[in-house]
Amino acid sequence: MFQSLILILLLIALFWGIAKFKKMPPAAARKLLVRSGIGALVLVLIMMAITGRMHWLFALIGALIPFTRGLLGIGVQLLPFWLKRRQGPQDSAQTQQQHQQAAARTDMSVKEAMDILGLSGAINGGDITSANVNDAHRRLIQKVHPDRGGNDYLAAKINHARDVLLKAIS
Repeated sequence: MFQSLILILLLIALFWGIAKFKKMPPAAARKLLVRSGIGALVLVLIMMAITGRMHWLFALIGALIPFTRGLLGIGVQLLPFWLKRRQGPQDSAQTQQQHQQAAARTDMSVKEAMDILGLSGAINGGDITSANVNDAHRRLIQKVHPDRGGNDYLAAKINHARDVLLKAIS
């Protein structure tokens, strides 16, 4: 009796679905067919797992098939972030080290160091003191420090200019 009732309900749903399907535009009908096919596949896999004809892991993998398109789209969107995070710390540390080495390799004159820090006056005459150099350095490094979104190269140049001037003063 129960099986007959289920069969009658399935036939009613089938006729109702066919009538509705005929009234749909072609694009919507195609979309409905794909979704119905995937749903039927999932139901078959679940029924096979319930009856013991298929291992439940295979049924689970089959049930996840409809979600692979969405997961693939999310994965493609998140891939650049994952790659940047994976390679980021090594590359940024390497780049910072290269900038510091490039700034240290260049022989900077006292005049160039004074121009970088924005100082004027005679270094030998006592117009420029270590306090002036440190104040100018602090003012500039706050603007261009890499931790505040600045540039590694400029920070290295400013540090090198400070070192050159402090060495010339002492």
